[in-house]
Amino acid sequence: MTQHSIDDLDRAIIRELEADGRRALREVARTVGTSEATVRARVKRLRELNLLRIIAFADPREIGGLDLALVAIKVEPARHADVVAALVAMEDTSYVSTLLGETDISCEIQSRDNQHLWEILHQQIATIAGVVSLTSQPILAVHKLGYQHPVTPAPGTAAGTDI
Repeated sequence: MTQHSIDDLDRAIIRELEADGRRALREVARTVGTSEATVRARVKRLRELNLLRIIAFADPREIGGLDLALVAIKVEPARHADVVAALVAMEDTSYVSTLLGETDISCEIQSRDNQHLWEILHQQIATIAGVVSLTSQPILAVHKLGYQHPVTPAPGTAAGTDI
């Protein structure tokens, strides 16, 4: 994994945008004590390095009547990257991550109903070469959704070190 250096100003900008990604960069600059041009340049750099993404989240249940489920997947180690690529390419997946532990991959899928969920699990995911087993858990309610990064350096590290 490539690591990039960020400093306290980058962290402050990230913290402000995590609170409200639609906030005007002029306001962010005022809050963090620098110029709008500096904030704009920092945000551009952070986005180009894939350290920052500003996105909107629409609750699929509220706008589309979709159900959500978490799927835990065990895979053949040599096929891990292929399975991840196949899951990322699926229209019904909204989240895919690699895990350490009992399962290798976790993904969130969106389905219209239980029958559609079954089809996604058994006709799509289970048939991906390298999938050994899978389990699913329907999501009844999402109580917190956030990707806030700890923007202060960890104890024992200096500001501006690699993350």
